[in-house]
Amino acid sequence: MGEGGDRGGLRFNLRELGGALGDFGPLHPLFLSSVRVLGLNPASIMLVMGASNILLGAYYRIPLPIEPMKALTIYALANRWDTGLMLATAFGTAILWLSLSLSGLLDRMLRFVPDDVARGIQLALAVYLLSESLKLMGASPGMALLSIAIIVMTMMPTRWRIPIPPTLPLFFIGFMMASSSLMEEEPIAVGFYTPRVHLFSIGDIWRGMLEVGFAQAFLTLSNAVLATRIAVNERFTRKIRDGQLALNMGLMNLGAAFLGCVPLCHGSGGFMAQYLYGARTGGAMVMEGVIELVSALFLSTVVTTIFSRFPLAIVGAILLPASMELGRGALRLRGWRMLIAILVAAASYLTNLGVGFLIGLAAHLTALRLKLIEPEIQGLKEGG
Repeated sequence: MGEGGDRGGLRFNLRELGGALGDFGPLHPLFLSSVRVLGLNPASIMLVMGASNILLGAYYRIPLPIEPMKALTIYALANRWDTGLMLATAFGTAILWLSLSLSGLLDRMLRFVPDDVARGIQLALAVYLLSESLKLMGASPGMALLSIAIIVMTMMPTRWRIPIPPTLPLFFIGFMMASSSLMEEEPIAVGFYTPRVHLFSIGDIWRGMLEVGFAQAFLTLSNAVLATRIAVNERFTRKIRDGQLALNMGLMNLGAAFLGCVPLCHGSGGFMAQYLYGARTGGAMVMEGVIELVSALFLSTVVTTIFSRFPLAIVGAILLPASMELGRGALRLRGWRMLIAILVAAASYLTNLGVGFLIGLAAHLTALRLKLIEPEIQGLKEGG
């Protein structure tokens, strides 16, 4: 594993702000879907996300973005879960990740996970991200091409390069387009949001975990833990451990369960988006968190209405280079390890990340038995 060169810290400037906007939580499609379909309060979601971003950014001093748990939230949307069941499942996942982290079991479990399997997971996530990017850009090809042109002009090392983070002009354009569609409508009410504590039943905890919570754990293990830790540790001298990421998610989801937020996790795709667009310190997370907290307490209705009309083509264009950056790690592999990574990516894309992860482990052990590859002495622990 290569050693990351960025030292982290806390900086507050346009570059960090541009990085924060590269994976801005309230713009996540699952955020908006949870509000519009499941009836979750947008202020509750932004409150938990904002507080989590500020605390994690200040403590770790590197970008560690958070996002809704994909499999769990999508399943809840498809089955029109009520709020109580959603929050009960968030509590169940919190207990699971806190147990694995505080017991030290997670670090021991992952000590010898092969590099080619984790790289395959990263490659699968890159394909997922690329597919989502193309789908979103299809909503408005012209806007997508304009957005890509802005990204090229602000990121490519050419004589015409404009030295600003590309997410700043892109978000300004998107914000203005979304705001203009509200000009002829009734004024949106603005008021102070008072958080309230939510309660749920033990029966809902078991139901949610059995239906989707334990399956989500495999996906979270692959993306939010393994792939995120590798992506971070390759780029920063401040190293993180798998158990730390699990602890973060456990604590975040305790807050999510009792304060009415969608279940949250880390994500390698979100990290790559923030890093690609300029985030190099925890300042990016702190700034995002402040925006989310202010929005939650004072402007939740206004912000959510605007975000629901934000041009999807711009979001897709932002994801495009992030997906390419995420998939680069698999290109470092050679021979049978490359083939295993491709197998993991294909199996993950055709089924899900959990299945791809297990197939990859089986393929790696088979290759070791047949002496097609040499064993790794310390596996992925070399990376952090």
